[in-house]
Amino acid sequence: MKTYPLRTFIHRVLLVRLGIAAAVIAIVVGLFTYGIQHSQIQREVVDLGRRGVLTLLEKALFVMERQQTDVVTALRDVLGQDDPPAVYRAGRFVYVQIYDRAFTVLAEKAADQPGIDRVKAFVADHPFSFPETGQDEVLMTQIKDATFVFITVPIADRTGKTVAFARGMFVVSPQELAVIRRAMVRNTLIVVAIVIAVSALLYPVILRLTRRLADYSTQLLDSNLESLLVLGSAIAKRDSDTDSHNYRVTLYSTRLGEALGLSPAEMRILIKGSFLHDVGKLGIPDNILLKPARLDPHEFTVMRSHVEKGADIVQRSSWLRDGTEVVGYHHEKYAGGGYPRGLKGEDIPITARIFAVSDVFDALTSHRPYKKPLTFEETMDILYQDRGKHFDPAVLDAFGKVARELYDRYAGHEGDDLREELAAEVMTYFSAGMETLRY
Repeated sequence: MKTYPLRTFIHRVLLVRLGIAAAVIAIVVGLFTYGIQHSQIQREVVDLGRRGVLTLLEKALFVMERQQTDVVTALRDVLGQDDPPAVYRAGRFVYVQIYDRAFTVLAEKAADQPGIDRVKAFVADHPFSFPETGQDEVLMTQIKDATFVFITVPIADRTGKTVAFARGMFVVSPQELAVIRRAMVRNTLIVVAIVIAVSALLYPVILRLTRRLADYSTQLLDSNLESLLVLGSAIAKRDSDTDSHNYRVTLYSTRLGEALGLSPAEMRILIKGSFLHDVGKLGIPDNILLKPARLDPHEFTVMRSHVEKGADIVQRSSWLRDGTEVVGYHHEKYAGGGYPRGLKGEDIPITARIFAVSDVFDALTSHRPYKKPLTFEETMDILYQDRGKHFDPAVLDAFGKVARELYDRYAGHEGDDLREELAAEVMTYFSAGMETLRY
């Protein structure tokens, strides 16, 4: 498992998160800017369309005054002229059609240019519409490589009465579109630059604060681990004058947990519980805990109470509480008959089932004042006799695959080498790395 120091992790996470945030903000604002620009283009084109209609009406009014005719007749006359209906720097009308409420086309004019048949076909595919006075209908579309605006507006006479309707296709100048696109790109880049600049200014400030928080978190983690080791060592020394048993069983359990594919969270529970498994013995009187002879039934009942006492102790710490899985259940038996609750099978937490194998293995292979250590073969024979009874068969079988290596490496060992190796395991599963922290 690859891990990182907490300060390094926060540095990397902060940089990545700020980069992602800057990119997301830039994209969102860029799209927002694009939408505004697009709407602005549409408004400008609509205004051009309206101006084109007004130009036609002004021409028609001039013809009405000169020829004393109605507005529709005048519009026909204007559209019949050779000049284009309306031409602007940003584009021009290539097709204009005048119609009334009876769906009758009163007049129309088309520019003489390639592709005009497609423009006419587009208009013909759209049914006549009749917008109210002062309103219009607009639709932007692409025909081949050109951008068109299809606009429909009402035509009113001098009294304000709608007498006809005009619809037409306005082609936007490619040069004008290029200018608009350059403006959109420029505005988007400006927004992105602003977001990046702000992020760059915020980064050192946030980094300093988060690093300070990281230092506090590291100190808290170190304090918690120190408490774990001190508490576990205290009971081990009181019980056997050495804490090597705690180191060995924790290392056995860790290796077995890895072989069984436990998750990092389960491994942290296993390590805590393994090191504190007998913490409840702090509450057992010395005359029972240190008695060199066999315990009588009453004394054995008192000794068994160390499980509940241990669970009560670790329950008082929010950081140690999950270790109750091992502390409170490591004397349960797979087939039942264990204590304190007489659980069976998978009702016993997997961490407790793992520790049960490790604990008995270490007890059998270790020297005690009242016994000599058994050989590896003798120990494994005893364990397999209780396969499916005391021990989970799957856990014991997995242990059997690594037991010889663990025996050669740890059995009977004491001293700093065990402490150093366990410290490395603790750093692996408790250090603030990519796999152990969630931000």
